[in-house]
Amino acid sequence: MDLDEVWVFLGDFGRYQTLAYILITLVGTWLPAWQIFGIIFTGHQPPFHCRASPGFSLNESVPFNETFSQCDMFEVLQDRNGTSFINTSQEVKCRNGYDYQPIYGENTIVMELDLVCDQEILASTAQSILFTGVLAGAFIFGHLSDLIGRKTVLLLSVLLQAGAGTAIYFVYEYHWFAMLWFFIGMFEQGMNLTEYVLIMEMFSPKKRSIAGCINNISWGVGVTLLAPIAYFLRDWRKMQLAISVPCVVAIPLWFILYESVRWLLSRGRHKDAFRILHRIARFNRITPPPGGFSVIHEGHTIRESDELNEASVSYGNGNLATVETKTSEVQRDEGSSEDKAKKVKTHTLIDILRSWRILRNLLIMCFSWFVNSMVYYGVSLYSSNLAGDKYFNFFLIALVEIPAYVLTSFTMIWWGRRPSLLLFHLLAGIACVVTACLPRDTEDAADYEIPIVVMAVFGKFCITCSFGVAFLYSTEIFPTPVRNIGFGMSSFCGRVGSIVAPFVVYLDKVSHFIPLNIFGGLSLLAAGLVLVLPETRNKPLPETIEEAESLGRMTSPSNRGSASKDVTSVHGETTGPPNNGMVNVAMQDENDWL
Repeated sequence: MDLDEVWVFLGDFGRYQTLAYILITLVGTWLPAWQIFGIIFTGHQPPFHCRASPGFSLNESVPFNETFSQCDMFEVLQDRNGTSFINTSQEVKCRNGYDYQPIYGENTIVMELDLVCDQEILASTAQSILFTGVLAGAFIFGHLSDLIGRKTVLLLSVLLQAGAGTAIYFVYEYHWFAMLWFFIGMFEQGMNLTEYVLIMEMFSPKKRSIAGCINNISWGVGVTLLAPIAYFLRDWRKMQLAISVPCVVAIPLWFILYESVRWLLSRGRHKDAFRILHRIARFNRITPPPGGFSVIHEGHTIRESDELNEASVSYGNGNLATVETKTSEVQRDEGSSEDKAKKVKTHTLIDILRSWRILRNLLIMCFSWFVNSMVYYGVSLYSSNLAGDKYFNFFLIALVEIPAYVLTSFTMIWWGRRPSLLLFHLLAGIACVVTACLPRDTEDAADYEIPIVVMAVFGKFCITCSFGVAFLYSTEIFPTPVRNIGFGMSSFCGRVGSIVAPFVVYLDKVSHFIPLNIFGGLSLLAAGLVLVLPETRNKPLPETIEEAESLGRMTSPSNRGSASKDVTSVHGETTGPPNNGMVNVAMQDENDWL
């Protein structure tokens, strides 16, 4: 039997798989979600103005036009007698620092480092540095998990995240903050990417859909929980410590979780793989098949010897215990010499460039990912600029991710990939544009506070749905030889979008009309481009360049499945989403879990 059938034999959502899934998902979604979005609160800019000159009142020192000037003050001069006086005809930059009026009594990095006025761009730069770290982490930890193992990289990333996050508590200079935020973003991706791969590799294809859906929901729950954490811990240092120290809870997981069996087989560690299968069977109270397990991997059959099977004693007490095994023998069906002689053609980006249809699909998918990521993170960052309570606004914007992930799983099945992606891009664009156009600076602006928040929340809901569709869509639209390339490039563009997002939000300082209109306009453009993509619903994954070019016209052969059943490589980058660790997994049978 192949490894997917072994997981079915062991119970799919058996006792061990369920326990491991819960632990891995909580560690791999909640902890990175807190770090990624925590900067919204730690880097928030409260109302402020220039500090009054010594010996003068605020009214005398700072120009007033509806509010006191934030960045300018009147110049202080001295007459011949050495007496200071205010020159109201000359304004200069603030020379005495700033006075902050935090609405909720919070203390932020912006207040400590005075990241305002001509230093204000540094706050947005720090947010972009964080997402740049995420991009770097996708490259580094994707390859590293293939080299040293999923479990090792996951727990290593968690501990490094704890160290970097805790270190920020003790620093007081901007360049140290920026450097540590880069590493936090990098380690976040190591956690998020690897946990998704690890859980996908321990389920059969029929259960991967629901496992992935629940994992995305867990991400949404983690983001939502950040709102009360930030509300009760309004000092940014205490909050940073609170979202970093819990990473140490991952230490016991080293002794509870097992390495990915699929990865062990791919590295030739067959004895370790079979030992883990026996331990899982013991914990799940499943008796191994007579003669031990045999697994088909990469066209070869790998079998246990009779000695290994005899070492598997007493399966029934359900305890997680080490099974001491005697020597195991691995037998491989090497295949014919004729098969060995076949040369495998290596496909590259050049193959995509030679095909106009595939290149067109790639460019559109890259743009969709760019827009999805930029708007997803941009709207989240923008939540603190909306009218009303910033904690409640963020709570709502985060909470809608949960139903969004659930709805997406159904719309892709009912309507298809292309209509779903088009609809959610369209609705997200409309919501952002409407939010931007609602008045805020008029006398009756207070009457629009609720509609503004509602439309912003709806926009976040739609872009989350769009992100979820784009992820699966991009794994199905490219042919097998270049699927990793296509998916990786799409994900890379998504990361670029998240890096750009803070600077778009920064344009709110110029006019609140700008950021959301940029988000909305690009979403509407993406919706129009999606129209030319082929539909992939209920279609087999294209195995060749020719099949990918004929998508939209081809009829699904009855003898071909509609999913990729093997997940062994994570060289393709992941997204955050949301979905935050993304791999090449499609639904094998979309009705199996409905």
